[in-house]
Amino acid sequence: MSEDVEPTEPSAESLEEIPEQDFSRAIRPNRYANLRGTFQHAVFVDREIWEHFGSPERIVEVLRLLVDIARRRSA
Repeated sequence: MSEDVEPTEPSAESLEEIPEQDFSRAIRPNRYANLRGTFQHAVFVDREIWEHFGSPERIVEVLRLLVDIARRRSA
C-alpha cells in the first residue's frame, strides 16, 4: 500500500455481500485445565539432575531434606 492512498471504509453494498459470522462459540474453556491439579510454579531441572533422581517426587523429597538440614544448622 502506498503512502498517498488513504484507507477507506467498506461500502454498505460490500458489507451486505459478506455473510454474518457467529463467534459466540468460538472461545471454549480449556478442557485440560483441570488436569494440572494445584500447579502453581514451574521449576526447570538440568538433565543431569533429572537422570540422577528420575522423578519429580524424588527431587521434591531431596529438596525438603536439604531445607530441613539448613534449618537445623541455623538453629
